[in-house]
Amino acid sequence: MSLRSLRSKIFLLVVALLLAVAAFVMLTSQRNVTRTVMNSERHAVSNVMELVLRDAEARWGALLADKISTVRSGRRQLMQSGTVVAAALGTYADLAERGIMTPGAAKGMARAWINHLKLDDRRYAFVYDADFQVLASGNPDMIDRDLSSLSDFKNRPLAQALLEESRTSGYGFAIYRWPPSAQRGDGETRYAYFGYFRPWNWVFAISDSAQDVIEQIETRRAQLENSVRDTLSKMTLAQSGFIFIAADDGRMIVPPPEARAGLLDAKDGGGETLRALLARQDGGGKLRSLRFDGGDGPWQIESARFAPLGWTVVAVVPESDLTAPAQELLNRQALIFVGMMLVALVCAWLVAARIVRPLETLTHYARLLPEQDLTAESAVPAHIAALPDKHKDEVGRLAASFLFMDRKLRENVARLMRETTARERFESELNIARAIQLGLLPVPLSPITREQIDLNAVMLPAKEVGGDLYDYFTLPDGRLCLAIGDVSDKGVPAALFMAVTRTLIRATAEDETDPALIMQKINNRLSENNPNMMFVTLLIGVLDMTTGELQWANAGHLPPAVVGADGVVRLLEGRSGPACGVQEDLTYRCLSTMLAPGEMLVGYTDGITEAVNPQNAQYGDPRLLAVLSNPPVPAANLAKRLLEDVQAFADGAEQSDDITLIVIRRP
Repeated sequence: MSLRSLRSKIFLLVVALLLAVAAFVMLTSQRNVTRTVMNSERHAVSNVMELVLRDAEARWGALLADKISTVRSGRRQLMQSGTVVAAALGTYADLAERGIMTPGAAKGMARAWINHLKLDDRRYAFVYDADFQVLASGNPDMIDRDLSSLSDFKNRPLAQALLEESRTSGYGFAIYRWPPSAQRGDGETRYAYFGYFRPWNWVFAISDSAQDVIEQIETRRAQLENSVRDTLSKMTLAQSGFIFIAADDGRMIVPPPEARAGLLDAKDGGGETLRALLARQDGGGKLRSLRFDGGDGPWQIESARFAPLGWTVVAVVPESDLTAPAQELLNRQALIFVGMMLVALVCAWLVAARIVRPLETLTHYARLLPEQDLTAESAVPAHIAALPDKHKDEVGRLAASFLFMDRKLRENVARLMRETTARERFESELNIARAIQLGLLPVPLSPITREQIDLNAVMLPAKEVGGDLYDYFTLPDGRLCLAIGDVSDKGVPAALFMAVTRTLIRATAEDETDPALIMQKINNRLSENNPNMMFVTLLIGVLDMTTGELQWANAGHLPPAVVGADGVVRLLEGRSGPACGVQEDLTYRCLSTMLAPGEMLVGYTDGITEAVNPQNAQYGDPRLLAVLSNPPVPAANLAKRLLEDVQAFADGAEQSDDITLIVIRRP
């Protein structure tokens, strides 16, 4: 059986389709079953995780509520003691104010009273001044101590922060360690109420130990951990999954089973351990799923971090628990598809043989077509012509299409030959028109004239022929006449209008030297018989090469630019009248200026300023003026620089309009 025959290809196509369908169904079933089972197990694991997190949150809430209640109770006691101290200090200050004793004696008695004030075993009072020096304290170790270096648990300077806070609001609270030398060691954690005594600019404080609160929290936390450990250590997920809880300090609140104790330190393909992956769990309390393969098979892992307790709760289920049902179904489906494939292959072979027979007949006929003359009619063999009627299926339609193709091919070949001949004739005429148009361009100036003026002109048509024009020639009086224009259309019509305009310029300049009168006569001639309402924007100038006087007339054209010897550019603004060819008997105004030695006159068409790039942005006047704003150079160099900048801006975009440029530099 040749693999190049259609029969073999149909047979192999059927085999490939059956294999593809079998593989697709089996893989889809496996994927769907696996996804369903895994989603179910994951949902169950997520529910368990949510329950664990909510239980931990409830226990933490109760623990926090007890802590807050204890702290608030302690604060109330401290505030009551603070009220007593404030009243006593007020009494001493009042005695000094009434003159019963001196202020110094009153302050001394107040300090002595605070030194001997006994509140209980751990609670005492102290006062300090604006220099953060302890003046008196129920704790003898604090007397005369400098508190400026002591910080609270918010890392604020304790004495300064509470002086400002109590002075503003009347009181404040803070937690700190005492003595200061034990800030980073095992110093006692204390919390205190601070009040401001305004008459003497003192701050008094009632301090108490926070150890009772800390011990109570630690006891409740240990009870919480034991309760969670007893509950979760007996739980199994799927067939062999489990839950464990790791604390931020490295302890295992609920450890994994002994057989899986090494899972935390196993490394995946990226070289990271499960412990390191879990350490990056954020504190948002949301579940995060990941797949981990530590070498003994992949695991599906759900984890969440409970930040208040510093726990990372992890649920681990091996993927082997989830894929077994899908594998069993895949094996059953494979056996069914093998039997079906054998039956389908026999049927495919018989059908392919019947389909191929008439196609072989068409193939033989097709091989003979290249030997025939397709420009002439030819009779189709009878056995080929009978195929559409004999076969009413796709083969018959293919034969009918083939016969139709044969007929149309002969017709198209004949038409193509005619069109090719016509196109070659048209292209030949366009090439001749282009040659004629280029022949109309002015010849170089005489050597004597080139000594007086530096001139360069360029025209780049957008098509084979264009509608832009430029011209320059010497008038009978010795002055230089120059012209540049842009016809309103493109292609052959514009080229013809351009040729007429250029001829009129030269013919009129034989009798007139005033550019305004030349423009007026050209407009009248172009407007006489102009059924298509074509027009041309035109700029005609007459330059006295000796004095530099420039007279010009502008009929709707872009204003020319003058580049000074210092590189400054100015535009010759002003219009003499509308574009030529629109209306007869119009009067045009003559304009004049001086072209100093070293200055350059630049005339251009809108093919430069309206050139576009691939983003459809236009070149524009600002960029043109920026290129011209340089000290004058030879006319050819400036023209080349400007055209290269336009091409760089266009960046390969198709030229949309004719580009014409004329540059004149007075030495």
